[in-house]
Amino acid sequence: MSNAVAIGFLGYFKARPWLVAWLGIFAAAIGLLGLTGNIHLQGSGRPTWLEWSVIIIAAAVWLFAKLVLHTDLSEEYLFGTLFGIQWEFLTEPYWTYLPDRFNVLAWKDIPLMGLAGWGTNFTVALFFSEWIGRKAFKLSAKKIIFDWRVLLCDALSIQLIGSGAEWLYGIHFHGWDYNLGFGMGKSPLGLGWEVHLGYMIVFFWYGTTMRVWKRKLEGAL
Repeated sequence: MSNAVAIGFLGYFKARPWLVAWLGIFAAAIGLLGLTGNIHLQGSGRPTWLEWSVIIIAAAVWLFAKLVLHTDLSEEYLFGTLFGIQWEFLTEPYWTYLPDRFNVLAWKDIPLMGLAGWGTNFTVALFFSEWIGRKAFKLSAKKIIFDWRVLLCDALSIQLIGSGAEWLYGIHFHGWDYNLGFGMGKSPLGLGWEVHLGYMIVFFWYGTTMRVWKRKLEGAL
C-alpha cells in the first residue's frame, strides 16, 4: 500500500513539472526568509482568526475544485502565491498591517499566512474569468489565450474577486492601514483607484502566464 501511494505521489509530480519548479522556488523563498531571521512572531504568537480564515478558505477552494469540479488548482495556487510574495514585497511601504490582526510575520509586518490569500485571489479570479469568457464570448480553452476579449474578463474578475477581498479584509475587518494619499481618489468600495489599477496590472501578467503554461502542459497548445 505504501509503495502504491509513493508511486502515485511521484507520478502526480512527474506529470506536473512546473508544479515541482514552483514548489522549489516557493520553498527557497520561504527558506531564505527563515534563514535571515525575517519570519517572526508578535502579540500572542498564535495565528489570529483572520490568519486562520485565509488558510481555511484556501484549503476549502482547492478541495471544492478537486472533489466537486475535478480540477487540480495546485499550480495556480503556487504560482499565485509567488506573485503575491512579489507584490507584497514591492508594495510593502504603501500599507501597514495592524499588530492585533496578524501575529505570524514573514518580513517586517507582512503576514506569512496572508501570502496564501494571494494564491486564492488569483486562482479564483482566473477560474471566474475563464467562466465569463466561455459564457459571454463562447471562448474555448485555446481561444481564451489569444482573444483580446479575455482581458475584459480578467479586468472584471479581478475587480470582483481581488478588490472584493481587499475591501473585506482591509476596509471591513480593518486588517491594515493604507499609507497612500490616493491622489486618484477613492472608488465606491473605499479603495484608492490605484489599488484597483494595480490589481489589474498584476493579474494580467499572472493570468496570461498561467494560461499559456497550463495549456502547454495539458497539450492544448
